[in-house]
Amino acid sequence: MVCGCVSKRKSWLLVLMTMLILKVWQTQGVCIEEERKALLEIKVSVVDLYGADFLPTWVDDGSTGGRSGDKCCDWERVTCNTVTGHVTNLSLSNMMGMIEEEDCTRMWPLNVSLFLHFKELTSLNLSRDCLDNNIASTGLGRLSSLRKLQTLDLSRNSITNATLPSLGAMTSLRVLNLGFNRLEGYYFPALGIFGKLGDIGSLLELYARVSLLKKLKVLKLTHNFMSESIVASLSHALPLLKSLDLSGNQLSGPFPAEELSHLTNLEELDLIVSKFDATRSIHGTPSIQDCKQLSNLKKLKSISLGGNTFNKSIILCLSALPFLRTLDLSETMNDLESSFPTKGMGRFKCEPLFGCEQLAHMTNLEELDLSGNWFNDTPSIQDCRILSRLKILKSVALGGNEFDKSIILCLNALPSLKTLDLSSSLPQGDSFPIQELSGLKELETLDLSNCRLTSLISDGMAHHLPHLKVLLLNYNHFNGTMPLDAFASFRNLEVLDLSRNTLVGSIPSTIQALSSLRVISFADNNLNGSLLGLCELKNLHELDLSDNMFDGNLPQCFDRLKSLKLLDISSNQFTGTLPPSLIANLTSLEYVDFSNNRFEGSISFSLFANHTKLEAVQFLSNNNKFEVETEEPIGWIPMFQLKVLVLSSCNINRHNERVFPKFLLHQRMLQVIDLSHNSLVGQFPYWLIENNTMLEAVNLRNNSVSGVMRMTHYRNASIMRWLDMSENDMNGTIPTDIQKFLPKIHLLNLSSNSLDGVIPPSIGDLRKIEVLDLSDNGILGELPKGLFSNLSYLRVLKLSKNRLHGQVFSGNLSLGSIQKLGLDNNCFTGQIGNWTVQNRYMESFDISNNLFTGMFPHWIIDTMMYGSELIVSKNGFQGPFPCGTTSFSFLDISQNSFSGPIPSCLDFQVMTHLHLGSNGFTGSIPNGFCNLTRVLTLDIGNNSLSGKIPDFLGNLSDLRILILRKNNFIGSIPMQLSQLSNVTLIDLSSNSLSGSIPSCLQSITTSVYPAFELSESNVRETLPSYAYESVLDKNMGLDLYWSRAFKTQDEVQFTTKSLSLAYKGSILDYMVGLDLSDNKLTGEIPNELGLLTELHSLNLSHNRLSGPIPLNFSNLPNIESLDLSSNDLSGEVPSQLIKLNSLAVFNVSYNNLSGKLPEMKAQFGTFTKESYEGNPLLCGPPLEKKCAPSTSQVTSPSSKEEDEKWYDIDFLASFYGTWVVFMLGFAAVLYINPYWRRRWLEFVEECMYTCYYFIEDSVRKVCMVFRK
Repeated sequence: MVCGCVSKRKSWLLVLMTMLILKVWQTQGVCIEEERKALLEIKVSVVDLYGADFLPTWVDDGSTGGRSGDKCCDWERVTCNTVTGHVTNLSLSNMMGMIEEEDCTRMWPLNVSLFLHFKELTSLNLSRDCLDNNIASTGLGRLSSLRKLQTLDLSRNSITNATLPSLGAMTSLRVLNLGFNRLEGYYFPALGIFGKLGDIGSLLELYARVSLLKKLKVLKLTHNFMSESIVASLSHALPLLKSLDLSGNQLSGPFPAEELSHLTNLEELDLIVSKFDATRSIHGTPSIQDCKQLSNLKKLKSISLGGNTFNKSIILCLSALPFLRTLDLSETMNDLESSFPTKGMGRFKCEPLFGCEQLAHMTNLEELDLSGNWFNDTPSIQDCRILSRLKILKSVALGGNEFDKSIILCLNALPSLKTLDLSSSLPQGDSFPIQELSGLKELETLDLSNCRLTSLISDGMAHHLPHLKVLLLNYNHFNGTMPLDAFASFRNLEVLDLSRNTLVGSIPSTIQALSSLRVISFADNNLNGSLLGLCELKNLHELDLSDNMFDGNLPQCFDRLKSLKLLDISSNQFTGTLPPSLIANLTSLEYVDFSNNRFEGSISFSLFANHTKLEAVQFLSNNNKFEVETEEPIGWIPMFQLKVLVLSSCNINRHNERVFPKFLLHQRMLQVIDLSHNSLVGQFPYWLIENNTMLEAVNLRNNSVSGVMRMTHYRNASIMRWLDMSENDMNGTIPTDIQKFLPKIHLLNLSSNSLDGVIPPSIGDLRKIEVLDLSDNGILGELPKGLFSNLSYLRVLKLSKNRLHGQVFSGNLSLGSIQKLGLDNNCFTGQIGNWTVQNRYMESFDISNNLFTGMFPHWIIDTMMYGSELIVSKNGFQGPFPCGTTSFSFLDISQNSFSGPIPSCLDFQVMTHLHLGSNGFTGSIPNGFCNLTRVLTLDIGNNSLSGKIPDFLGNLSDLRILILRKNNFIGSIPMQLSQLSNVTLIDLSSNSLSGSIPSCLQSITTSVYPAFELSESNVRETLPSYAYESVLDKNMGLDLYWSRAFKTQDEVQFTTKSLSLAYKGSILDYMVGLDLSDNKLTGEIPNELGLLTELHSLNLSHNRLSGPIPLNFSNLPNIESLDLSSNDLSGEVPSQLIKLNSLAVFNVSYNNLSGKLPEMKAQFGTFTKESYEGNPLLCGPPLEKKCAPSTSQVTSPSSKEEDEKWYDIDFLASFYGTWVVFMLGFAAVLYINPYWRRRWLEFVEECMYTCYYFIEDSVRKVCMVFRK
């Protein structure tokens, strides 16, 4: 019987449960019709404002609710009660996808009364929705009828105090967030409430309303404009408050201990960066009475005071909070002695509760943050004893101080410590005695990053720290091989970070013993060698090997790392192909970066198809051997939703007509996309922008994208920060309403397309733009007025190579914050007016190749920064060039009509490129040129300079190019020019130089290192990037090529191959030439010129040189142009010159050369008779004159032998004639002068006697020998 009753009860219970499940199933996803209509009205208000669908799942299908009604509970941002079907939670935050509060171009006129339809609503989130005080007039106060509404979030809007009265009636609220608004708080002693009202009646009403929020437990007013009196006001109005956040306000003055003491239910208090300054109070420190009152806060568990200004006495005050668990005093201590906070307490008069061991009273403290206080001494033994009383302290942050190693012994007295942060807190170049932490048996996290450590004293580390899980050693000075043996015994280690050191060698295979490792970062070292040991770490989630020297193939065994989420091997030297299984098998991947290696072959992007969690992929190829295929197999659909995709220089679909990747049609979450440098073909993918509503950055540079330039309507227009469509085939005009579609754009690069039309005035409404490049198009017309006046953030403006005209600088002009201005190669006219400029922001000012006239103004020089670039060549400026205090690195004022002497007041200290050519400068080279110690290019040619070439030019050791042509220089070529060890081009042509060519000009050669690479602008923009949430905090974004579009290239004009051409950029590193033509040089050509083996061009024409052509000119293998014409050279043209295979131009015309020309072989077969004309004694092809046949040397000696014979006769005749004249002159002297005649006879007599006696003595000695 009992069993039957039990059975019946179980049956009824089963029936009830079944009915309940059916009821839940029937109601789930079915919302109330009234609420459905209200939701649709909310959507309409958004669509009406922005003309875009921000809530695509909120669809009205015309149903009438009920079971067959629309399942609006399944709509995004909506949560319903699964039993009743009523809406309980509306999360409508950031409806427009704003990044910053300033992105609100228009306020959302939300009718708040629509929320009255949601009777069961408990939580309403309207944060970051461009709301202002209009919500108060549309029914905010009437939300008090929603008796179940407990949470209201209005943060990050534009709400002011006028909205506060409407909030007072919401008596059911438990959580109210008004952070990041425009609230202000003023002190009213009688009422203690905030607001800015006109009369006492309004104040009474406001206080009465706010006081009704008795149930409020959490109040967030962070980052408003509250004053210090807000604390007293809230302590009277909201006594039941448990959590209060006033961080980021203006609560200046001393710490409000007394005011806080009334909030007796407070558990959490956040006053970070609230501008408290105890050093500015009357007493400088909180009084003992003030501190005693804090003891009323019995329930306070957490207090955050970081970023204020206190002295260490604040701990004396906070020690009255014995139940405190979390204390944040980071960046707060400002005592001059900067000692550890337990020191110095003895200077206070202590009562029993407040003795000199105040910190020890916080016995419940679990987390202590004293980072960033720059403590610079060591705690004493007494201090350590005090700390040892904090038995349950689990986390200590001491980063950003200046301790020595003895701090370790002090911390060793904290037995419960699990997290220890000593980053940036230890002396430089020291070791860390980790064994001295042996007392911290529970330690799990140890942060020693950026401590400038050189080694670890690692004897038995694992024994001392058996539970260590996280070890951070990044940003230190570790060198040598990796000390993995020291870590091998850490069996529980999960995170190991050795990045940003100088480690070398390979990763030891013993790393496989650390089987618990989940995160490894060895980034930014000099590691190489095998990676096979990593393949055994099956629990690995994050692996960062970037910026090292690993080479060879990527290990195939990496495909065993099934748990890997982050893999970064960028900036190494890996080669070969990427193993397909490596990608296909690692389906847990979320973040991948294979950039800047040497991979070859192709890879199919469809290998990622099943990676459901994939968020970020980056392939930046630095060779042309790697290809990404996206179209095979046909029709594949990805299961991932990417946030970042960077496939730059990857030859995308090179063998598949270079089409745009079709898998992108399925992407909806992209934030950053870079497909630059791929030669992709097709129309601009506007669908890419329309589909991805959170897209911040698009880079399609250097492709073959075509189509008319237009802007697409997409719902988050204000999100777009970065758009680069340069170097494509876009045409049409710039949209006139561009500001509607790119209202918050930071970088817009449309250069190198085929755009035409005018620059629309709406460009001036892009108020946030920092970089604008419209260069190298066909844009015409005048500049819109707002381009300079409205764009206060604009730093880089490049409009070069268009057809713009007008007097751009004639009116009132403000260059604002522009740092780099490029208006070159247009048709701008007029004079530049004079203005007073206060800013010195300009780094580059280029208005070259225009039609500007008049005097060059002084104010432009005053805008330039130290080391800046000024380029105003190819205009019509005249008069003297103004002086200034600016030190230019690049100055080009060539091809104008400047006159007078070269300004000696210019600062040449940092000058690298100086172009003064093709003007009317007179006088001599100024002595200030001796300060051009860094100059690479010196061009002062085509002026009217005179005098001698100064010797000090030979001391400019970095000089690569010297152009002095077409002046009036006289004298000889300075021998000191031979000291220019790096020179590659010398042009002294068309002067009046005389003397011989120095034989020591042997230094002309190609550059050892490149000096004319494209120089990039150092203007940097905050580029859009994606922060991957991980232990390693990786970032990925467009931190790449945009600055290369804003560069300055050096340009030099040089004559070679009979053509005077301009050479620009890196080609100058390969130009090697010497031009001494059109002077008055004499003598023979030095044989040493034949040693200039790197020479490409040699021009010695139009001088008075004589003698033969040096035979060793045949040793100039790179010579392309050799011009020796119009001199007095004699002899034959050396036949050895036919070995010069690079010779394209050869000219020896108008000399006195003779004999047979070299055979018409190799390059000499291309030269015509014009190369030899003016030499009547030359013969042979290509000349018409034939050489006479040769005869016997016996019967008819050659002319050369006859010449040698006559040379011998001339020599003998000269010798004998000289001897006869000398003897006759000597005899005449003896005849005329008796004294010299007597002296000569005496000398002759003495010589005779000397000879006689010498012979006699010699004969006597010989006879005596024979007698013996």
